[in-house]
Amino acid sequence: MVREDGGDKRGADKVVGKPILRKAKRVRRGQIKQRSLSDTPTVAEAEAKKMRAVNPAQYYRQNLGQLGFGDPEHALVQTIKELVDNSLDAAEAMGVLPEIAVTLTATEKEYEVITNRVKDGGIRKFPIFKITVEDNGCGVVRSKVAKAFGKVLYGSKFFSFKQSRGQQGLGVHAAIIYAQLTSLEPAVITTKTETDEKAYRVVLKIDTEQNKPIVISAEDVPFNRPHGTTVELMVAGEYTKKVESFIKELSLANPHAELKFTLKPTVNGEEKVIHYPRATEILPPPPKEIRPHILSMEPGALLEMISNDRCCKDAKQFLVKHFVRISELKALQLLSAANIPPDVLPKEINVEALFKAAKEVDIMRPPLDVLSPIGEEALRQSLRRLYPDAEFIEATSRDPWSYRGIPFQVEVAVAYGGASVANDCETVRPGVFKAKVIRLGNKCPLIYDSKDCLLHKTVKEINWRNYKLPQEEGTLPLAPMVLVVSLISTKVPYTVPGKFAVAYHDEIHEQLRLALQALGRMIHSYVTHRQRQEHERHRQSIFQIYAREIARDLHLLTGVSQEEIFNKLMETVRTKTIASEKRPPPQQEVLKLKEVPAPSITAKVPTKKLKEKSQHTLDAFIR
Repeated sequence: MVREDGGDKRGADKVVGKPILRKAKRVRRGQIKQRSLSDTPTVAEAEAKKMRAVNPAQYYRQNLGQLGFGDPEHALVQTIKELVDNSLDAAEAMGVLPEIAVTLTATEKEYEVITNRVKDGGIRKFPIFKITVEDNGCGVVRSKVAKAFGKVLYGSKFFSFKQSRGQQGLGVHAAIIYAQLTSLEPAVITTKTETDEKAYRVVLKIDTEQNKPIVISAEDVPFNRPHGTTVELMVAGEYTKKVESFIKELSLANPHAELKFTLKPTVNGEEKVIHYPRATEILPPPPKEIRPHILSMEPGALLEMISNDRCCKDAKQFLVKHFVRISELKALQLLSAANIPPDVLPKEINVEALFKAAKEVDIMRPPLDVLSPIGEEALRQSLRRLYPDAEFIEATSRDPWSYRGIPFQVEVAVAYGGASVANDCETVRPGVFKAKVIRLGNKCPLIYDSKDCLLHKTVKEINWRNYKLPQEEGTLPLAPMVLVVSLISTKVPYTVPGKFAVAYHDEIHEQLRLALQALGRMIHSYVTHRQRQEHERHRQSIFQIYAREIARDLHLLTGVSQEEIFNKLMETVRTKTIASEKRPPPQQEVLKLKEVPAPSITAKVPTKKLKEKSQHTLDAFIR
């Protein structure tokens, strides 16, 4: 056989094809297996080999930024926030007035971060701070300490439909993970319940691969309180004024709490202590736990609830047992609208039909007396404590309402005027200040992401010019004013798990708008009164100048004492100005006349006829 190029094909096979022939013989003998296309792993199979389950600790270790630990500045404030939130909840759960001490100590250790900034040499160093938070709360039972602090998403708040500062049980675990990632140091928890003789101290880390605590040591130690908890963490951070602002706003939101903040800037440096005594000795009403409202549930969550139910024998019993505002009669009405027999098993409920019927059937709102607001009077007292020289302080609130079957309430307050208020506001130009907004979610300050927050956006939407406050379009009013906007709910709709901002809901937006407008009318009344007082003060100053001139002339004409004439004239002036005005607001000081020096005037000696005419004029003027 001859190849096309003229060569011998059999000869070529002997030279080139020897390995091929040998492999073919081995395949026929079964010594090796012939590779087929089906033996080649596909992309899907290769990806499938990489798949594995991820536990919550692993996820949040890689996504700490979602919880507020994305950079050292945020992380320092967020760590304090999460620890203090737990302390306040623990004290209120026990029914005692909170006493919380926060100590921030800079250590000699540093945490290095690689950056692209040339001025840092490509490396930026942050100090390691030791954060200690001590409270007088209920403490943690010994058998639960390790899991409560060492297992992510382990706690009591996630399953409780009740107002609380913490909601997911993530915060303190994220702080511990951040601490062990940046400082390599474990968390130290010392806790004591009221029945323990000694406190229980646990040193632990979180095993993020298995989401379980690694207990390094556990021992009994003495404690300086009858009950409470102390948590110590070593974290990398950048100290800014945000830390002190957070503590200040926290004391505003919790006037019944006593807060003490201690800053130790260096190992041997002097301490800076800021103490916020409680503004009231009255505890706010405790929040009540309720069952969820059916309209607050997602269809998938309801389906999961049905699959996990083991105690209800039929659909009617399931609805009555698990949801608020559903009586037996209402359950029958709801099932009838959904074409679901009341005696079917819960697992046979058509979730889609049930949800459609729930929107059509008239179901009462959830009970609205389950919330624990700050209180209007407590807000006034708290603002007066922080801004003692404020000219005007007022607070108002809306009645509780609900969004998607979740109860909530809005409270707003204002502190206007005074040096302490102006110091907290942004200076636009000399003598002109931009109002400051303090946002609170379940009595906890929201420090970051104000532009994404419904509370801040609603304040800017209000036309403050209607209330005699200068304002540029779409901005905050230009006035020395601190506005407090508080939202409390059994479930505050935060935009992210880190709880930085409140998401938009029509019902919340409407209640915020109405509350701010009511507060605006109060501000309008005060500003109007102050402008009227300033106008009267200006009139009095003018009258006072001319009254001295008139008194001097009438003294020469009538011989009556110049001081007596002046006093009678000024008494008439006051009657025509201040006495005719409405009573000033409680915080508005009574107008005080400022003495004006008498001008130097040379008068001619009057005749007898002129004296008689002047006396008649004076008598008429005084009458």
